[in-house]
Amino acid sequence: MNFQLIFKIIITFIFFLPLNIIAGAVAYNWKNVIIGGGGFVTGIIYHPAESGLVYARTDMGGAYRWDNSSNRWVAITDMMNRTNSDYMGILSIALDPTDTNRVYMMTGKYTDSWAGNGAVLVSTNRGNSWTIVPLSFKVGGNEEGRGCGERLAVDPNLPSVLFMGSGGDDGGTSGLWKSTNYGSSWSQVTSFNTTANINFVIFDKSSSSSGSATQRIFIGVKNTGGQSLYVSTNGGSSWSVVSGQPSGLMAIRADIASGYLYTTWANSAGPNNATSGAVWRYQISNGTWTNITPASGSYGYSGISVDAQNPNHIIVCTLDLWWPLDQVWRSTNGGSSWTYLMWNPSNNQVIANFDRSYAPWTSIRTPHWLADIKIDPFNSNKAMFVTGYGIWACDNISAATTTWYFKDNVFEEMVPIEIIAPSSGALLLSATGDQGVFRHDNLDASPASGVALNVGTSLSIDYAEGLPSKIVAAFNTSPYGAYSTNGGTSWTNFSSYPSGATAGGSKAIAISADGNRIVWAPSNAQLSYSTNNGSSWTTCGGGAPAGFWPESDRVNSNKFYYYDPVNGRLWVSTNGGTSFTQMSTAYPTLPSWQSYNGSVNAVFGREGDIWITTGAGGLYHSTDSGTSATKVNSVTEAYLIGFGMASTGGTYPAIYLHGIVGGVLGIFRSDDGGSTWSRINTDSTQFGWLHCIKGDQRTYGRCYVSAEGRGVLYGDPAGSTGSPTFTPTRTRTPTTAATSTYTRTRTPTYTRTSTGTPTRTNTTAATSTFTFSRTATSTFTRTATPTRTNTAVISSTFTSSRTASPTFTRTASPTFTHTPTGTNTTAATPTFTSSRTATSTFTRTATPTRTNTAVISSTFTSSRTASPTFTRTASPTFTHTPTGTNTTAAT
Repeated sequence: MNFQLIFKIIITFIFFLPLNIIAGAVAYNWKNVIIGGGGFVTGIIYHPAESGLVYARTDMGGAYRWDNSSNRWVAITDMMNRTNSDYMGILSIALDPTDTNRVYMMTGKYTDSWAGNGAVLVSTNRGNSWTIVPLSFKVGGNEEGRGCGERLAVDPNLPSVLFMGSGGDDGGTSGLWKSTNYGSSWSQVTSFNTTANINFVIFDKSSSSSGSATQRIFIGVKNTGGQSLYVSTNGGSSWSVVSGQPSGLMAIRADIASGYLYTTWANSAGPNNATSGAVWRYQISNGTWTNITPASGSYGYSGISVDAQNPNHIIVCTLDLWWPLDQVWRSTNGGSSWTYLMWNPSNNQVIANFDRSYAPWTSIRTPHWLADIKIDPFNSNKAMFVTGYGIWACDNISAATTTWYFKDNVFEEMVPIEIIAPSSGALLLSATGDQGVFRHDNLDASPASGVALNVGTSLSIDYAEGLPSKIVAAFNTSPYGAYSTNGGTSWTNFSSYPSGATAGGSKAIAISADGNRIVWAPSNAQLSYSTNNGSSWTTCGGGAPAGFWPESDRVNSNKFYYYDPVNGRLWVSTNGGTSFTQMSTAYPTLPSWQSYNGSVNAVFGREGDIWITTGAGGLYHSTDSGTSATKVNSVTEAYLIGFGMASTGGTYPAIYLHGIVGGVLGIFRSDDGGSTWSRINTDSTQFGWLHCIKGDQRTYGRCYVSAEGRGVLYGDPAGSTGSPTFTPTRTRTPTTAATSTYTRTRTPTYTRTSTGTPTRTNTTAATSTFTFSRTATSTFTRTATPTRTNTAVISSTFTSSRTASPTFTRTASPTFTHTPTGTNTTAATPTFTSSRTATSTFTRTATPTRTNTAVISSTFTSSRTASPTFTRTASPTFTHTPTGTNTTAAT
């Protein structure tokens, strides 16, 4: 390789970069705004050799590791960005039982035809850094069956060997795979059904000795015809159906102890539609089956755990037992008899205590979607189970009355679509998937009053700039909208909504500066306005198209903006929304499946001052209400923009941008009106897919971002007084669920629409090594027919540091209903040496849709966060050396 030539090319490239674009990186501390949980946690994995070492996986919010020293969860996948955010869907985690530092994750969100292939992530330092090993098949980490498992397993006797079962519900499953080199490469096991949809893989350690491959392996398959459980007795060379197994059900999870295989069964892989189930014990030595089901009903069984210290001590949990709540059963005699822990079946009274003090909002939810439950292998009295909105833990499971506490310290898996930071009153309000609207007066504690607006999925929120106590929000349940006159403390529903509306719409509502007029573009309805707090609505005149995002001028109460990114046109109203006029300036157009990248954003305190993002088309600025506009040449691509307090002596508000500046994808701040930019995040603090970015008008330098499945995060300049230290503490105030009234929203709906037919070609020549420091369920309907073109120079070597749990409704062009129902700064220039090639064609419909560009420059369609198809020929490695305080916290 001609390194001298490469060096010359690099130097030439740097020399000709506009040097005034990037002012340098600014060190920032990033941490979560505390809500607590909020998304589907799909599995808990304890390490058998070290007390307190436990991992948790989510369907779209990445993975976490428990940190005993700080009594909190640490996010270990925050290095993902918009180009590879599908790797935040963790279908399985495997731990090397002989090495407490080695961790593997099976990642990818979807198996639809438009989705990209998954990957295995390999870490030798507990998830502080990862090597990405691309797979040749898709992974359904955010699909039905995601609570089964584990599908990825390390041979306990020969840990260089791993087996992995492919799984998903939308097609293209690829059977069983094997690695013999610690996950560095994989080959398909052709002795097994190569199209099988696998629920779990489990080794029987007793069938071999240390240093030799384990001979007996069990596999659970998504099959209800009496052929769900398979076994190999020769290390995977051949397989047979385990005789005598239940029929009409599929094996969901399993555990092995003292010569017995304990299994849970259901007629659906879950987390939805399980209406029957059972628990069976299989004696491996003689093939005898024993039905040890605690109770039967119209629900399934999923989680099961055998105590590592006492093989007769077992706990199991139900799946989809919606009332009064899912049940946990405990046995001390190997399943011969059981004791219920959650509620009394004879009178349906809840008997367990629930400590909700860490996240008071959880009072509106009951434990559901109990996909997994585990006994602490080092303490028989402790256990944890997962739910559709977080993790519950118990320290006294042997007590007559158990107490469960919400163990989600800095575990944030909300899906906030839009956020606002008013100039007075509440510091922040968030419109979230599944859980409604939250109001924060203290960013470092979950609101004591719980959910401010309990309406399920809420996707839009705005406040009156001149009257910050007046707030409007839109959501997905009738009447689709509400307003507040006291800063979001209490709310009044609109008494009507525009004709034809079927949902509130995403980022679809705006209120005038004085709070007297509302402009709204709800789903499937025309752009409309109201002058009476939503008592009546009138269609806006002028012919503006439906389906995009309105914005109010932050000074002039009669002025509204409306941007059509598909046609690249700005519409302006000067009469309070009564009518809109199309402006003459033409902007870069976007395909409908990328329309979410196009928006108009007004600056506070400056009439007519607006910024327009056009995705790959860049950023535009107008100071005359859109009559004219100037392209901001310092920005290559612009996805999200927000504004905050100006710097000391500054004459223009600080601008916060998510986009590409100087060839780098990141989060940036400009203190001089967009002439120069400083990167304020690092490669380890990217947080996956971002939905919204805002500045703070009261604290200079503070930036808020909402991340899909990672909640809301805020960053302050390192060392600033505006960044308080928060140590989560739990005050136990157990409350008995028997006296509580529960309201469960099972599947709120997000509707995103977009259409396109892209064709993607990835060309990458990159291998990168990063060393950086780190501080630190619902229904989304997406339909897409995208085509995307990716060009990238990045292979990934990165460092690490959330769920909605969606229910998908799909049509021929995948229609997804997506919610899921969950800092460092570096100026280094990575060196890339890897190669990738990928082609992908997919279909989506989404509102908003997404374009991925950057460290794999990519443009794609997603509202369900999907990865286009990658066929890679390299396993990039990210190396991350965290040095700082990670204080993050995610249905």
